[in-house]
This record gives sequence, C-alpha cells and structure tokens, in this order.
Amino acid sequence: MTEAFSTILKQPYWVISIVLGAALVAFACVTVDDANHWTTHPPTTLWLPLAGVALIGLSSVAFGFNMMVNRPLSDANAGLGLDLSHVREEGGAFSTCVGDCEIRVIFGRIEEHVGESAAAVVLPANEYFDDECVRDSRTALGSYVGRMFEGQIPAFTSLVGGECIRQLGAGVEEQKTTEVRARSFGAGRCVLLSKPLGRAVSIALVATTTQRAGRGLAAQISYLFSGMRELVSRLADARLNEVVMPVLAAGHGGIYPPLALVGLLSAVAEAARYGEGGQRLRKVTIVVFRRGEDSRPEVSEVVVRRALALVGQQE
Repeated sequence: MTEAFSTILKQPYWVISIVLGAALVAFACVTVDDANHWTTHPPTTLWLPLAGVALIGLSSVAFGFNMMVNRPLSDANAGLGLDLSHVREEGGAFSTCVGDCEIRVIFGRIEEHVGESAAAVVLPANEYFDDECVRDSRTALGSYVGRMFEGQIPAFTSLVGGECIRQLGAGVEEQKTTEVRARSFGAGRCVLLSKPLGRAVSIALVATTTQRAGRGLAAQISYLFSGMRELVSRLADARLNEVVMPVLAAGHGGIYPPLALVGLLSAVAEAARYGEGGQRLRKVTIVVFRRGEDSRPEVSEVVVRRALALVGQQE
C-alpha cells in the first residue's frame, strides 16, 4: 500500500488530481465494514463528490493544456524563433539582405537563366576542373555549358585547363580512380573566366567536390565557404559584384538539397559581410532546380523562406 501511494505521488499533478477526485467520489458512496465487505449507497454528503468531480475536471483541463504545450511543431509553427519579416516575396522570388547585399532565391534551371553582363554565372566543378563534369548533361555545369557553348565544348574545356594553371598553379597529381591519375587543384578553389569565347557573361567555376580512387565524388559544406571566399576575391579583381548560381554541392556532391542551400546561403552571407573592400557582393541570385513549371522544386518554398530568414536576421 505504501509503495502504491509513493508511486502515485511521483506522477504528474494532473494524474494525482484525477486519482484524488475519483477517491473522493468513491468515499462518499462506498462503505467498508470490519470484514472488508464493500457496500454502495447514495452519498451521505454532497461535498465530497462535488469536490471529487471538480478535481477530475481540473485534471482534464491540465492534461489538455499539457498536450497542447508539448505537441510536435507543425508546418504552420515550425518557424518559431525566425523573423520572417526579413524575407520578401515578389513574383515567385524570395529575397533578403545581408549588409548591402541582396540575396535572392528563384526556381528553375540555371541554363534557362538569362545572364546579364554585370553578373557572373557561378557553376560547380570537381577538384580537377576537367571535362568529365563539362560533358555530363546531368550536372549544372554540363547543362549550362551544353546550351551556352554548343559546338564549342572542346574549346571551353581547353580554356578552363589553361586558366586553372594560370590562376591556381600547377596543382598536385592524385589518384582520381583506380585507373586514372589527374591533376587536382584542391576543393574550395575558384577559377574565373572573363567573358569566355566571346560570350557577354563571365563564368566562375567553384570546386565543390573531391574524387579519389575507391571513394567516388564527395562534397562538404566547408568547401562552399572556401569557394565563396575565393570567388569574392576573383570578382573583386574583375570589378564584378553580382553573381547567379545553382545550389552548389546538391547534385553529384550528394549533399541533401535543403542542407546544401542553407550551407550555401551561410557561405554567401559570410562572404557578403567580409568581402573585399569596395568590391563586396551586391546581388546574389540562387537558382533552386525545378524541372518544369508543374514539378516540385528540389527545395520547398517553406525551407527557402526560413533559410533566408536565418541569414537575414543576423544583421
């Protein structure tokens, strides 16, 4: 009996309340004689059952309140703690500001984005900056180059190889696959092609993935931070402060697209704050992949809005 009483006292207050309420109702209607025989009868007083009913009602209210406070977050309130007023929506695009830099997120395909001469197009590459990604139409780099440099892909690949050596040095030979050794320039490195092959738009390639024999392609969020810092430095030299890019590292890099977007936005925000003097980033547009108007984007609008709020409210 003592153990049972101790166990009850360890329960939440609403459990104790309902047990006590039920006991008060029972005591008013039940009599136990010396032989432990139970007999029921109408209540001898109304005070005990009324108090018991009141305690049971109080317990029910307390239980409901406890369930409401501790319920899992729904989509409607999962953004608690984020100030969504920092995020603007206009024409299907979402944007926020970090310092003097406007960061926009739109939906579509990078190869369909009409570039402006004042903005560089940033594309993901592997650490070797070789033609494997350039010729792969499943990658953002391959899709963009295939459309914008149709018939000139060998010339584009040759240009990239020459600029890598000129801008990044000789590189280091690595075992790319069990059969192939190649020259690596390192993850997180960036090469800027100033209006390549007569195009009006400059193109920057950022190494977001590594590849080693037996391990395949791999990306890390840290590569985005290194890549954005080097990108800003090269843009400063070219006097450019606007860029357009897909969600880097979310393709063959294997990073979950929403996580890749949050990582990229964080890297862009850091680069925007601590950029190179007067040549800091002024406008960044990130294109979230969506195959068509009727298909779902690889990152939902809910995640986009909250990710922008996360970087925007740090100001």
